[in-house]
Amino acid sequence: MSENCPCQSGKSYEQCCGRFITHQAQPENARELMRSRFSAYVRNDTDYLMQSWHRDFRPDQLTLDLDIRWLGLELIAFSEDDDEASVEFEATLAADGRIDALREKSRFVRENGQWLYTDGDMLEPRRKPLKIGRNEPCPCASGLKFKRCCGKG
Repeated sequence: MSENCPCQSGKSYEQCCGRFITHQAQPENARELMRSRFSAYVRNDTDYLMQSWHRDFRPDQLTLDLDIRWLGLELIAFSEDDDEASVEFEATLAADGRIDALREKSRFVRENGQWLYTDGDMLEPRRKPLKIGRNEPCPCASGLKFKRCCGKG
C-alpha cells in the first residue's frame, strides 16, 4: 500500500514528489518543485532541499527544526514563464502545542532545464494560530488525539 504524498496532491508519494526527491525525474514546473520541497521538509530531507536551491541563494548549511510537524500545503497563486516563476503558498504546521501557518511567495528560476528555488517573501498567514486541547482530535486527520500525534514533545 502506497503512502499519500505529503504535498496533498491526492497521488501516492512514489507517483508524486517521491520521484523528484529520489532523482528519478525532474519537476516540470515551479509548482511541482514547490510541492516536492514541501514534501522534503515533511520528511526532513535536507539533501534534496539543498540540491533544489539555486547555488547563488543556498545557505552553507541547513538545519531543520525537528520539533515542527508539517501538516498541509495550499498553493494560493502562481505565475510562470519560460525561465522564472513565483508560487505563493501557505503551509500548516504544528509546534509548541499550537497549529500555525507559514505563508510565502517563493521565487524560482529554470537553469539548464532544471527548476530551482531562489528565495521568497514572507507574507501574513491567512490562518490564525490555534491552540489545540491535548485530548482533541489531531487536525492532521491521523485519527489520533492531538497529544499522541502532532502534540508530542
